[in-house]
This record gives sequence, structure tokens and C-alpha cells, in this order.
Amino acid sequence: MTEKKQPQIEIYTLNGCPYCNKAKSFLKSKGFSYQEYNINEDSAVKKEMIKRADGAKTVPQIFIDDQLVGGFDSMMEMKESGELYDLLGIELRENFDKLWDVIVIGAGPAGLNTALYGARKGLDILILSSALGGQMIDTGEIDNYLGVKEAQGPKLLQSFWEHVDKYGVNLELGATVKSVSKNDDEIIVETEDGHQGRAKAVVAASGTTNRELGVDGEKQLKGRGVHYCATCDGYLYEGEAVAIVGGGNAGLEAALDLSKLGCEVDLIEVQPELTGDEVLQEKVYDREAITVHTGTGVEKIIGDKDAEKVDKLVIKDMETETEDELDVNGVFIEIGLLPNSDFIGETVEVNEVGEIVINDNNETSVEGIWAAGDVTNIKDKQIIISAAEGAKAALRINEYLE
Repeated sequence: MTEKKQPQIEIYTLNGCPYCNKAKSFLKSKGFSYQEYNINEDSAVKKEMIKRADGAKTVPQIFIDDQLVGGFDSMMEMKESGELYDLLGIELRENFDKLWDVIVIGAGPAGLNTALYGARKGLDILILSSALGGQMIDTGEIDNYLGVKEAQGPKLLQSFWEHVDKYGVNLELGATVKSVSKNDDEIIVETEDGHQGRAKAVVAASGTTNRELGVDGEKQLKGRGVHYCATCDGYLYEGEAVAIVGGGNAGLEAALDLSKLGCEVDLIEVQPELTGDEVLQEKVYDREAITVHTGTGVEKIIGDKDAEKVDKLVIKDMETETEDELDVNGVFIEIGLLPNSDFIGETVEVNEVGEIVINDNNETSVEGIWAAGDVTNIKDKQIIISAAEGAKAALRINEYLE
């Protein structure tokens, strides 16, 4: 990567926002500094952000030389098109000019621990990932990681990366992998922006992503009333009417958090009963500001005529098939996760839900390709288990390369 200049980079953030952390990690990985404005600390900053971002009510909001880039996803879309690197004045090349021992796809606990164990064995490793952290960066308090009490996800993740970075592991953030294929004794990893990495072994540790509803209005109003992270964007709806879709733990926690902000919350679950932990269910039912709709589906999300903000949510009683409209300003979708395996699903065996099938040695159906963590068919999706799976994969790869 060749640096040409240091543009003026401004980023509006919120405490606890994982997408803000992803954006900052990406910019740091490219060697850029930035001016950060935290909307927690000043309501005037919040108003300024919404005005500068053409009404967008989501964080982060990123500006480069006073040009609106938008949120983290928008920045990654600009990276894939090449526009972002033109704005930043950099050229990407050196990480794709050599044969690596191992390319790790993903920078969550599985990917980072693969890199750590591999580097300690003397392997030459490149990590390719769209962002640092996977689902871990979305996690608030973590109190079940051995030896680390009451940690915050982003802080624990940063300690993971600092440990890996000690060994000089190469990290290429903002690299979305398009495909993985085998060519004789080499594994070819192609990114969405047309670069190709070559390695003797590859580990898919790409984790999971948020599941979408797939209803009218969802994509059009994303970031303008439709959100997938209450921790990130709930603060922007303080005192307003909102809907949470999903009755599992994530949905129940989001409903409770938003009710604490003075929001009137409609919690919608398509199953006849809430599915989250009983202790969370009790808290939800005890909170007057939360109205629970079980056995209810979402039909449509309606915005104003210019699709600038959410006005209503159309819901349907699954038993009577009657529809109703809820007047809400924000919709937070918390309905689970999907394995990030599309880039490799035609190369290795995946199961009926898209998880990569591995054996006890983390081997996939193709020699030279391993997988670790939540993207695989392991039963338990936990940070400590994903990290352990990454270590296993690295140790087996070291034996394979020897």
C-alpha cells in the first residue's frame, strides 16, 4: 500500500457502537488518523451529524475532505468500487504479490487465534477481512471468557489483535473475499475488488452476519429508520416510538435497553411465545414501556414519500391474518445470524443452513482448506470455543505444511 497524502477524515461515533469500532480499525490499518466526534457527549454534535449526513440517523458517519462517505457499510462499498482509495490517495498492492503459508479469512476470535498460533510456529500469515472483530465487536459485556471478568467485547477484541500484532502478522482490512479455489498445490483467494491472494493453506473463519427480514421497505430505509444494532443506533431514538423484531435474547435485550432510553417499544415475535431466556422475558413483561406482540409477523416497513425516515410498520397476526399498523420512527431487526460462507460454498461442503462442514481436525472437504469458528457446523457458538477452534486449525496446518 503506497500512501500519497493524509486527507482530512472526520468520523461521528457513539460509545459502544461496533460499526464505529470497525470503521476506526479500518482507517488505522491503512495508516490514517482522523478527527472523532462522539455524539454521546454533546446533543449539538448529534444534531450536527444528522444535518451533515443528509438526515441519516445511524453511526458512524464518515467524511473525507468534507465529502460524505456515510456509514461503515457505505465505506466498504466505496472501497470495492475503488472510489474510497481514490479519496484516501492510496494504492493497494504488496499483500497480493507473494505466496503465503496461510491466508486466514476473517478477523474475529477464530481468525485471530489461527494467526497467533500459526505465527508462533513461524508461518507467514495474511489475514483478509472486511472488518476487525466479527460478532464479537457487537457484544457488550462478556463474563464467560476464562480469566477475563466483565470484559467489553470491543476492548477484549483489541487485546486479541494487539497480541497477534506482536508477531508481525499482516492484516488487510476492508478485503471482502469473493471466492476460494484450488489450483494444483496453491489455494487462490479472490477479493471483490479483483485482487488475488495465493497460499499453501487457507482457513475460513468468516463468522456470521445479521439475518434480514426480506420485506418491502427494509433495504430502502436501511440506516434511515431500519437498523440491525440497537447498541449502535438506539441512542438516536431516545424518547421515540420504536419496534424490535425478534423475541430471542438479542431482541429482548434491545427492547430493555431502548425502554431505558424512554422509548415506547413494540416487541414483535413471529413464534407463539418469546424464545429468549426466561429471566429476560420476565423483565420485558414487567416493563410498562414494552408492548409484546407474539404470533405476529412483519409485512412491510413504510417510510415517508422520499424514503428519508420510517413512519409505520405493518404487522400481521399469524392466527387471524389481520393486519395492523404501528406508528414508529425506528425498526431494529434482531432475528438471528447467517454463516458467511457464500464465497466458499461452491468449493467445500456446507450443510443445509450454509455452515462449512469440518472434521475433528478442522479440515473441510477440500485438502488445503480448513475452517474454524461460527461459520462451521460446530454446535456451540461461543467466543472461547471459536478461539480454540482457530488454535486447532493452526496446529493441524503446521503439521500439514511440514
